[in-house]
Amino acid sequence: MKRFLSLILLASAMMTSCGKDSFNYGGEEQVKFGTLSFAGELTIDENVEVVTRAGEVDNYSILVYNSEDVLCLDTTYGAILNNSQGEVLLPEGTYTVVAQSAKNVPAAAFETPIYGVTKENIEIKAGEITPIGELVCKLVQCKVSVAYNDDFIDMIAGNCTTIVTIGGELEFPVTFDNLTGKVSYKKENGFFEVNNGENTTMEVKFSGIMDVDGEKKTQRMTKAFENIQPATWRQITFVKKVDEEGNATFDIEISNYVEDSTLGEDIEGSEETIDSDPNAPQGDGGIELISTCAFDISQPIVIPAMSDPTDASTMNMVLTMQANVPNGVRKFIVTISSDNSAFVGALDLVGGPVVDLVNPSEAAMGIFDIVPFPHGSELIGMTQVDFDLSKAQQPILGFPGNHTFVMSVVDQKGCSKDVTIVMNVPDYASQN
Repeated sequence: MKRFLSLILLASAMMTSCGKDSFNYGGEEQVKFGTLSFAGELTIDENVEVVTRAGEVDNYSILVYNSEDVLCLDTTYGAILNNSQGEVLLPEGTYTVVAQSAKNVPAAAFETPIYGVTKENIEIKAGEITPIGELVCKLVQCKVSVAYNDDFIDMIAGNCTTIVTIGGELEFPVTFDNLTGKVSYKKENGFFEVNNGENTTMEVKFSGIMDVDGEKKTQRMTKAFENIQPATWRQITFVKKVDEEGNATFDIEISNYVEDSTLGEDIEGSEETIDSDPNAPQGDGGIELISTCAFDISQPIVIPAMSDPTDASTMNMVLTMQANVPNGVRKFIVTISSDNSAFVGALDLVGGPVVDLVNPSEAAMGIFDIVPFPHGSELIGMTQVDFDLSKAQQPILGFPGNHTFVMSVVDQKGCSKDVTIVMNVPDYASQN
C-alpha cells in the first residue's frame, strides 16, 4: 500500500464530495476504497496520425465524476502517471471518467481542436484494482471549413461574409479589393461544440455583394444541415450554378465529408442538405422596426441638405427608430448596399458591407463613424433597441445616391425578420 501514501490527502478531500458512494458498517460510516488504474495507454485518433508519446498527452485533463455527477477528481494524466504510478484511490462506487485535451470546450472558436473520451459505468470495488483500459481520444467538436470555387469567386463584387452557427457561431469574412478585384477569404478552421449529434443543426448564412448577370447587388442565402456530429469535418464550398433558364445562381455543397474513426476501423459518411431547418421556429417573433421621428421609415428617407455641410451644428435631421424584439436579441446584422460606388468603397475601407452589431469586427468599428448604429454585446437579450442615426447626416451627404440597409434580427428563440431601410441622398452640390 506504499504506492497509495501520496494519495491520502486526495482521498480525504474526496470524502465529502463522494459521500454518496460510502457505506455504513456497525453503525459507523466507513469508506471502502478501490483502485482505478490508468496503466493502459492514452492515445489520440486524429484520423491522420496516431499520437502515442506520453509527453504529448501529459497535460490532458482527467475528470472523475461519481454516480451523483459530483466531480471527485480533477487532475491531469501526467500527474497521475508521475505521482501515483498510474493508479488513483477512489471510494467504492460507480464512476464516469473524462479524459480531454482541455477542461472546457468553447461554443465556437477558430483553430482550437479539443480531443477527448468519456468512459461511463466504471465500477470501483473495495480492495480491487479496476483497469480503465485504453483511452482513445477523438475530436469532441465538429470541424468546419469554408471555401469558394473559382466560378463563385468570379461573381464576388464586394465584401461578403459567411456565418456558421452550431449553438455558437463564427464569422468567415470575404474581402474584395476594389482596386485589383482580388478576393481573399478566411481559411482558418472553425471548431464547434455539439450536443452529441442529438437535434444539432448547422446553419450556414451568406451575405454580400455579387455580380449576377452583370448586376451588382446584395445576395443572401441560408441553408441548414441536420445531424451534426462530433469528430466530423464539414467542408463547406460555395459554388456557382446555372438554372434551367440559363441564369446564374449559387449554392452550398458539402464535399470530402470526413469522420474520425476508432483505430483500425474505416467509417464512411454521407451528407444530406435541406433548404431550411425543419425544427426552426415559425414566424418572426413579433420583431418590428418602428419610426420614432417624423420620417416614415417604410418609404425611402430623403436626407435633407445642411445649411453648412462643414458645420455639424447646422444639422437639422432627426432620424430615430426603435427595434422591438419581444424575445430578446440574439443576433443583429446590418447588410449595406448602394448605387454609389464611392460609398461602397468607403464601406470596404471600414469593414462593410456586412456588419454584425452584436459582435462587430475590429475592422467594422469605423463604420459607426458614418452610420452610428448601436453595437456591442450589451445588445444581447435586449427587447428594445433605440437607434439615433441623426448624426449620419453630415458624413452621408458626401455620397449622393440610394443606400439600402437590411437589418436582420434573430431573437433568443430563433425567430428572425429582415427589415429594409432606404436612404436617398440627393446631389445637392450639383443643384447649387
